Amino acid sequence: MGIIIRQSIKSSVGYYLGVILGAVNTLFIATHFLSTDQLAVSRILLENSLIFAAFIHLGAPHISDKFFARFKDEAKGHNGILGYLMLFPLIGSLLLCLIFFLFRQNIQEIYVAKSPSIVPFLWLSLPMSFFWAFIMILEAYSRANNRIAFPTFFREAVFRILNISLIIAFGLGWISFEAFLYLNAGAIFLIIIALMIYLKVLDKLYLNFGFLKIKKELFWESVKFGGLVIIGGLGVNLILFLDRNIIAQKIGTEAVAIFLVASYIASTIEIPAKAVKQISGPILSEYIFNSNLKKIDELYKKSALNLMIIGGIMFVLVSINIEALLGVLPKSSVYTQGKWIVIVIAFAKWIDMSLGLNNEMISYSKHYKVNTLLIILMAGLVVLLNYLLIPMYGLLGSAIATGLVTLVSSFVRLFYVKYRFNLNPFSLKELLLVLFLILLMVLGSIIPSFGNSKIQLLFNIGIKSLLVLSIYFYVLIRYRISEDISSLYNKLKSII
Repeated sequence: MGIIIRQSIKSSVGYYLGVILGAVNTLFIATHFLSTDQLAVSRILLENSLIFAAFIHLGAPHISDKFFARFKDEAKGHNGILGYLMLFPLIGSLLLCLIFFLFRQNIQEIYVAKSPSIVPFLWLSLPMSFFWAFIMILEAYSRANNRIAFPTFFREAVFRILNISLIIAFGLGWISFEAFLYLNAGAIFLIIIALMIYLKVLDKLYLNFGFLKIKKELFWESVKFGGLVIIGGLGVNLILFLDRNIIAQKIGTEAVAIFLVASYIASTIEIPAKAVKQISGPILSEYIFNSNLKKIDELYKKSALNLMIIGGIMFVLVSINIEALLGVLPKSSVYTQGKWIVIVIAFAKWIDMSLGLNNEMISYSKHYKVNTLLIILMAGLVVLLNYLLIPMYGLLGSAIATGLVTLVSSFVRLFYVKYRFNLNPFSLKELLLVLFLILLMVLGSIIPSFGNSKIQLLFNIGIKSLLVLSIYFYVLIRYRISEDISSLYNKLKSII
């Protein structure tokens, strides 16, 4: 777990820098310079491109995670696996373009009634998807080479800096909104160039045709795996982003903007999970390949505990500060409608984190087909629940749909891992931790506020957060709740 903690910390620096930039952008800059309509258009294009990218790459990033060990050979340029992976988005993009232009009229009709401003720019999702697919592949390849910090920094921080700069340029009247959208797509392309330069500097950019010599059995096994995983990956992205499109269809672009801001705040609690899972994936895959059940169990339990610890305090901080946080936003009278959306989605994400690496356990084992089937079912369920609950509860209905699907899929995976591997991530520590977090939430909720001006609201957030964090980390270190966190603390203490 030590290498995972170290790499996760480095990766988390990029993630959290991205979060800070993203928070400043989404909560202040974008909401100030862009109308709710413009914010919704730009984000739906971005998120649709991520959905399409999950189709375009045809499972190549997951093939890298699962099969890199079988290609690995530094002297032979890893047998050309990078060139092999890059073939997949070339094929996938042709298929996507064909589908898009055949059904263009049907796609446009989804938005015409409630969100017509999106329609002229729908095609822009195609090149953006192509760029994101290549980024995902280059990140997966870097991850397989135990290099994830800089790729994370490029995607999470550099892209956001470019995005913020373009929004400000639009807000100052230097460029039109249309130019902003085009240049934003160009910013994604720049990340591809940066990643390739980075790999070249590391002397890891092996673009050769060594993959032509791989055994047919390995070729078809990887293609079959990628084909199944791609369905799952597409389902995951549908679960993550489809609700925005249904809201645009059923309610309108202002509602999309409210939901985007609320779900962004909620998603901040899962950032540690992204970092841990990114670096854990290839290591877990190797343990499973070698049938090292002891190491699998150790990684499974430690990751679940650490993610519950970090995600839990993030959920508490978001919950006790949500009214003040929404109150300091530009156009706060609009965005405060998203309070319960934040809490519902954040709670579901914390539970999902706390259950450990169930998704990865299934994906990298011989039972990966089950994961694909589950994701397809969950994607269908999220569509069904959104169409049922939005007419009844509006935006909150969409949040409930997202939360329910997240929880159902998380517990189904948990029970399946228990059934197949006879492993579970829980101990008495988890129960005690949950009780302690509830106590902290109560404490944070009863701390009095100091006023409703923006300065006073920021002061409220600072005081509550500092008090709760101080108590939390004192108890964690004093009672050694997590060996990894205690070890990290001791190292930092010795350095200081």
